[in-house]
Amino acid sequence: MEKKLLTVNPYSLCGDQENSDQFYTDLEDFGEKTIAMLSENLGKVTEEFMKHNALTSLNKPASREEYLFEALLIGSFWNIYGGYARATLDSTLDIMKQLAGLRRVKGITGITADKTRGLLGIRLMKDPEHRDDFLTPGVNGFMKLIQWMEATGEFQREALRFREWLAFFKFQDKSFTFISICLMKNAAKRFSIESESVMGIYTTGASNFNRQFSEKYQLREDAISVLRDRSEYHLGMVGAYIINKSKRAEFLRTKEKVLLVPTCLKSYPQSGCKSIRDEKGEICAGCNAGCGINQLRLLGSRHHFDVRILSHSSDLSIWAARPGKEQPVGVAGVACLTTLLSGGFELSKHGIISQCIPLDHSGCSHWTDKARNTGLNINELLRRIIDIKTPTGITEQNNKTGTGNPVAA
Repeated sequence: MEKKLLTVNPYSLCGDQENSDQFYTDLEDFGEKTIAMLSENLGKVTEEFMKHNALTSLNKPASREEYLFEALLIGSFWNIYGGYARATLDSTLDIMKQLAGLRRVKGITGITADKTRGLLGIRLMKDPEHRDDFLTPGVNGFMKLIQWMEATGEFQREALRFREWLAFFKFQDKSFTFISICLMKNAAKRFSIESESVMGIYTTGASNFNRQFSEKYQLREDAISVLRDRSEYHLGMVGAYIINKSKRAEFLRTKEKVLLVPTCLKSYPQSGCKSIRDEKGEICAGCNAGCGINQLRLLGSRHHFDVRILSHSSDLSIWAARPGKEQPVGVAGVACLTTLLSGGFELSKHGIISQCIPLDHSGCSHWTDKARNTGLNINELLRRIIDIKTPTGITEQNNKTGTGNPVAA
């Protein structure tokens, strides 16, 4: 029997257009409406959390909009994964957490641990009836959800943010916590419906992708990472919008700018890439004029930002300032919608001022049998990195060459 390739792309920011310019127009409108909805429904609990956090947290405070989004994220994860967390035995969680730690070990130990963890994780989510299991809103239920997230090995950065909310709820009475989490769940349900109606044009392939993936890759270690609910793509969109809006002014004030890009922007095949590796990633050597990363390097030379190529396992803390020193570098990160937020949370944890730029579509081996080049919107890239609204001449060229072609600038 002929092997059926996985070719469906779960999302495309171009939709039915030639490029993704319209996506960013739609996102700005929907992002502002989402902030207003969250402020109306979750504003009071968020403000109480901010007061508590200001007294107890050692981390640099985020904006009100960012905390509103974290409250939405809690409700969303509760709705999507709460049933699976409730159905998972504590002993299984302990095994998965240990395996998640072993995945960092090089060689056969790490590979075996990763595959076993993935197998356990996807089996926990294989039976759809568990999604509707009721995880009681409260401190104990929240702890179970966080432990499940950590055990998967895929949501540590989100779980770290949730732990600050958990610490806050431990200081509140049970009725306040119950009502607050219910409000978060309700806001998340509303967001899921409204986001699919407004932004769903960009995620039409997600359901078909998940169906193919669940049938074909039940033994893969990246199953939980890739098999995402459609609303999670929309969360990535809005989360990136809120982070960018909240941190833009501070980012523009940084003395240096660096663009971190994934390897999927390299020209394929990658075997001939002559990039130079150092402690902060790979530096493009300009060996291929048609390579997307080489074109970004040339764009960076023109607009005064550096470009580094990062792998999935790269340590983002290397961009942090030394203790007691001002953060000199602003970091713009490029990634798929489902990993963009975790990278943003990781940068924030280390006090690094960031901007987020989603890939127009996924393309690496996590998402397709045959890796293919991805792309990004040059208009959006330059809006994030330099202080102009629309770079002169860029839009017209993007319409001719396609959004993912950095040569447009």
